[in-house]
Amino acid sequence: MPSTLLTDIAEAKITAAAGSGAQVAITHIALGDGNGANYGPSFSQTALRRERARKPIDKRHIVGSNAWRVKAEFGPETAAFHVREMGFFDADGDLIAIWAGNDVQARQTGAITYLVDHVLSFKRVGEGLIIVNAPDDDLFDLAVATGTAIANLNLEQLRQAGAIRAAHGDN
Repeated sequence: MPSTLLTDIAEAKITAAAGSGAQVAITHIALGDGNGANYGPSFSQTALRRERARKPIDKRHIVGSNAWRVKAEFGPETAAFHVREMGFFDADGDLIAIWAGNDVQARQTGAITYLVDHVLSFKRVGEGLIIVNAPDDDLFDLAVATGTAIANLNLEQLRQAGAIRAAHGDN
């Protein structure tokens, strides 16, 4: 199963940031073709096996404590290749996290827009030490807020209906 892991570089930067108020800020996503083959990522990697495209993260959304949903679009002008690896880089250009695996289902770029919609989760890292530095996904936030408001309204209506039935019977 493909996995996302923190690199040794990330661990060193996180250790340096701990207690200092500093953060490791992921800013870019890179796509690679794994040099033509799937592979299991390594903590010691400092780069993708063969990076083919890189761009800043378009949008981000916090989905939990130390978990970020990141989005990026690689347009149709992106060179055509099969994506077998993704790298998440900080502002210094260092590889912080890598996604790859021996059973990756490679997807093709080029000619159409290639969408990245990925959740980065850093459960073993102190809260706030790693962030995603990108614009907020306002549309996603609005959809979640609207869905929550509708669900709360429905729950209140059910509560009131139950109170009315209890007071006046089921008729």
